[in-house]
Amino acid sequence: MPKTESKRDMARQWPRFRCALFLLAFTALLAGCSAKSSSHADARRYHLAGKIVSVDTAQGILLVDHEAIPGFMDAMTMPYPVPDAAALAALAPGDEISAEVVVTSASGHLENIVVTKKGPPGAAPAATAMHEPEPGERVPDFALINQDGKRIRLSAFRGHALLVTFIYTRCPFPNYCPLVSKNFAQIYAATRAQPALQSEIHLLSVSFDPAHDTPAVLRDYAATFRQITGESPFGRWEFAAAPPDELKKMADFFGLYYNAQNGVIIHSLSTAVISPQGVIYKWYGDGKWTPADLIADAAQASKPQAAATTASHAVAVVPQN
Repeated sequence: MPKTESKRDMARQWPRFRCALFLLAFTALLAGCSAKSSSHADARRYHLAGKIVSVDTAQGILLVDHEAIPGFMDAMTMPYPVPDAAALAALAPGDEISAEVVVTSASGHLENIVVTKKGPPGAAPAATAMHEPEPGERVPDFALINQDGKRIRLSAFRGHALLVTFIYTRCPFPNYCPLVSKNFAQIYAATRAQPALQSEIHLLSVSFDPAHDTPAVLRDYAATFRQITGESPFGRWEFAAAPPDELKKMADFFGLYYNAQNGVIIHSLSTAVISPQGVIYKWYGDGKWTPADLIADAAQASKPQAAATTASHAVAVVPQN
């Protein structure tokens, strides 16, 4: 994604970038550089210099286009929490700042913010939101490579409610990709115990790390959830990677942001409920859902009245090759 597009997209999409900040912390841990002491035993501090893109006082978030941070990360545009509400309120888009990035194994935020040059009035860039799948929107027939090395298409799931989420197997934080996958495993186990739902609901976990997440890696990853599923899940739960030429199109449709930095993929979250007719029933751009939520969504999407409603609101899109 071009840098200018990234600024615009991320300026209005903070709720979907919580995972990114935690992955920043992991990048810092990988760096292994010395840092000043902090109230957090595992905290590290890095000097940041950059320009403010946007200020979100309601969420306590500062979006900063910053220079490279030695020992931490390359130059890029990232959102950072600012716990000091008074300091945040005094800032504006276009301000050039210096600050300390404070990262731990579980969080990251800015402290000691100093405005080195005040920005001109009206410096905020025009914001353009990333595409968010809408109920009734027809899902393109994307092609993937599954855990068996077979090419599959989303159209193969027609006739069943399909739950789709995006992960990568190396995600290091238990509360993010691993939690999403664990929740899918719990959905599988719960629906297995309910014959009516078992025949209706299928699951698909899509990796956006195709270079690493080969079919063999995906099979091994799936095996780690067998204790929850109680059996091999591949009858109703596919693990697949999107080939590079398909990944960008798929990410764009499902509102997924991903960007590799120093061997770690900074990414947003995206989970969709697709009706048996192949249209979006519901989409979650964060991790604020439970297995029970998705099971209820899928069950509702499978009802005849839901099919009639989504069909009447279906939005045509250009088919994918």
